[in-house]
Amino acid sequence: ARSRRFCCRMTTDMTSRLLPSKLRTLTRFLPGCVLVSQGVLQALNAEQLPLTYLLIRHLRGDWGRLSDEDWQRNERALTAGNYLLSSYILSTGQKIWMHTTCERSATFVMLPAESLRLEPSLREALLACQ
Repeated sequence: ARSRRFCCRMTTDMTSRLLPSKLRTLTRFLPGCVLVSQGVLQALNAEQLPLTYLLIRHLRGDWGRLSDEDWQRNERALTAGNYLLSSYILSTGQKIWMHTTCERSATFVMLPAESLRLEPSLREALLACQ
């Protein structure tokens, strides 16, 4: 499967200055390189929804449609250095997952049906969200 890669090497302050004023809330972490699957690009294009809308939500700690347990795990992961997971549902019902690695070097954006080689604990968490 083809994916696109966007590398984000911005500081939190730079990110805030580049956003529209209503979105200038500090981000809680940096995404590293953002890798987006072709399926996600197609789903977002069909809805005319920019990727940045969901990415900003993820970076600000709006984890989307997760269980309370997963939401709390993400909150702890911000300080413990574990992976971060968000799940968003488009108006069509299509889910989009965002996963930021433990070391914050990369963020993967994918559909649940797309298979990527992920760390085992993340794969289990993603499958539990379906």
